[in-house]
Amino acid sequence: MSSEPGRYDAIADWYVEFTNDWDSEPHALLPDDLRGQRVLDLACGYGRVSRYLAQRGARVTGLDISAALLSRARQLEAGQPFGIRYVRSDAASTGWWDGVVYDGVLCNMALMDIDDLEGTLSTVAAVLAPGGWFSFSVFHPCYPGGAEGSWSGLPSWPPERGYAWEGRWSTDGKGIRDRAGTNHRMLSTYLNAVLHAGLVLEELAERGTSVPVTLIARCRRQR
Repeated sequence: MSSEPGRYDAIADWYVEFTNDWDSEPHALLPDDLRGQRVLDLACGYGRVSRYLAQRGARVTGLDISAALLSRARQLEAGQPFGIRYVRSDAASTGWWDGVVYDGVLCNMALMDIDDLEGTLSTVAAVLAPGGWFSFSVFHPCYPGGAEGSWSGLPSWPPERGYAWEGRWSTDGKGIRDRAGTNHRMLSTYLNAVLHAGLVLEELAERGTSVPVTLIARCRRQR
């Protein structure tokens, strides 16, 4: 499984309320013009970013493993239709795919929630048209990286779990990472997985104030 559906099914109502007033613009490196593009919103949740993409003219499919979040997404679509198709599936599988390639794939702040990184990137490479774009964003791999990271206000691990330790972690707070947890992976793990999937890295960006909180990448499927 790419991730356990129960992680977000169990907190769906809380998650929707907690994130409802967030800006729907994704952390992404997107093309300037999305009009007419067929775009897959991978790990779409309840469709906040799917609707942003559709408002910019994309023809959107939203994919997620959480039935509860997809139910909320479909309710929003019924109330204000944008032509978005929502599909429930494991992101590491292509069993849901109709065989029509996508111009682009976006995974907004969710790749770290997915357990099967390699399988998911294989899905991305499979469904993308040659030359198609893939943009993803994750919580920056350098944090949390041990007790010395706590000054930043970001969650930190015990000293024995430094940057090179990879696995699931959660915070002691009351936010998403406390309730759903996440996966820490080194930067090299993400970038090597992208390359091994046959994707070409095009651009990287880091966003934050005193520390880089978000890592954003744009890749291409080779022609």
